[in-house]
Amino acid sequence: MKSIRIITAMGVFLFVLGALAIHPSLLQAQGQEEHGRHGQMPSVDDHVKLLAEKLNLTDDQQAKVKSILEDTHQQMQTLMKDESISREDKRDKMRGIREAGNAKVRDVLNDDQKKKLDAMEKEMHERHSKENGGGQPK
Repeated sequence: MKSIRIITAMGVFLFVLGALAIHPSLLQAQGQEEHGRHGQMPSVDDHVKLLAEKLNLTDDQQAKVKSILEDTHQQMQTLMKDESISREDKRDKMRGIREAGNAKVRDVLNDDQKKKLDAMEKEMHERHSKENGGGQPK
C-alpha cells in the first residue's frame, strides 16, 4: 500500500513538472496554501490560475488549458490505479501522457506565451538540477 502511495505521489509530481512545466518553488510567491498542504501538489485550478497570471492567458485559453489539464490528470490517475502495469511501463506511459498534454497546452498559446513558458521551463530545470545536486536533465 505504501508503494502505491509513493507511485501515486511520483505520478502527480511528474504531472506537475511535465504538463505544466512548473516547479513548486515558482508557486512560493503565491503562498503555501495555494500549492497544497502537507506536500500535496497544486490543484488543476491552481495551475490554471498560475499559468493565466504568468502567461497572460485569455478566458478562452484558460478554459482550454483547464480542460487539457483535467484530461491529463484523469489519464494519470487511471494509469496509477492500474495494477496490471509494471512500474517502469507506468513511468513510460506517464511520460507519454505528460508530453501529449504539454503539446496540447502549447497549441493553445501564442508565440509570446510559448516564449514565457519556455523561460519558466528553463528556470524549473535549473532549480531542479540545483536542488538535486546538478543531476542530469531529462
